[in-house]
Amino acid sequence: MDLKKEVKEEFIRFQRNEKTESIVYERLASIEKDESNRKVLRLISAEEKAHYATLKKYTETDVAPDKLRIAKYYWLARILGITFAIKLMESSEENAHHDYAKYTDYPDLRQLANEEEVHEQKLIGLINEERLEYMGSVVLGLNDALVEFTGALAGFTLALLYQWLLPNISRPNRKEEKRNIP
Repeated sequence: MDLKKEVKEEFIRFQRNEKTESIVYERLASIEKDESNRKVLRLISAEEKAHYATLKKYTETDVAPDKLRIAKYYWLARILGITFAIKLMESSEENAHHDYAKYTDYPDLRQLANEEEVHEQKLIGLINEERLEYMGSVVLGLNDALVEFTGALAGFTLALLYQWLLPNISRPNRKEEKRNIP
């Protein structure tokens, strides 16, 4: 299919993005523990492969995936959790939706834009907010602990520096010290 050079370059960029995302979703599915989330990720991966094939009809070019981006999302999911990686992928899906929507004279791309919007909604549904619900409590608890620790440290420091200000309750009487010495 004859495309303008700029349009073809952008379609190739879309194509590389689709291929990369299909691999990323497949990798995320391989490390996901929840079976229903794994199915959704594999479904999105298959749809991204179909998007790649649709774009390939226009560009007539086979494109390699972005291996650095694949590794980035995989390791982010391994280190910071799959929820974090999916949250980042969600923004990518939103960008794809807007990119495809610009090309209204291509009916296939309008369909891809709609499907990317559906992917975004599925990803939002995948994000396990249960873990994130307690994050505020964890932060507040750590903050309280830090305040208590700082207060205790300041108190102990001042107590050691200014022992003469403390009442005699904590120190033995001078007369008692002399009697205990043999």
